[in-house]
Amino acid sequence: MAKIGRNDLCSCGSGKKYKRCCMARDEMAAREKLAATTTTAIAAAQHDPHLCDDCNEQLDAAANAVLALIDARKFDAAEQAAHDVLARFPAVHDGYECLGRLYQAKGDQRQAAECYRKVIAFARNEPHLYDPEFVGHFQALIDRLEPAESMGALPPNPRDI
Repeated sequence: MAKIGRNDLCSCGSGKKYKRCCMARDEMAAREKLAATTTTAIAAAQHDPHLCDDCNEQLDAAANAVLALIDARKFDAAEQAAHDVLARFPAVHDGYECLGRLYQAKGDQRQAAECYRKVIAFARNEPHLYDPEFVGHFQALIDRLEPAESMGALPPNPRDI
């Protein structure tokens, strides 16, 4: 199904433009869905036992600040903050998760998937620190972002043969 443009007629049949009808509701539903998956992933991940409690609290605060900037659509500030998380806490996955969420919000599926692959790499390198569903959650995100790649190569276009 093609994405509805802001100025297209709304698919609900009201006769109004999408931006004046159902767009706000649809965007809110998408934000709620993203927040739910973020909460699930954060709940599944454990704090790094190599970090002290204070460092874990700082990491949580920094990652939550990035997510808040993404929700506010302040993408430049969110990107800088995510890179700061990576610089301050290079031994944990959170910076890459933040960048993945940012790229996903910006519509850059390829970059988001790359970040999520790095998150998975952290979990695979130290599986004792992560719940079993953690890798599956991020793999499912990658599969949704890159559906054609997860199913293999697309069949050739008959016009190209």
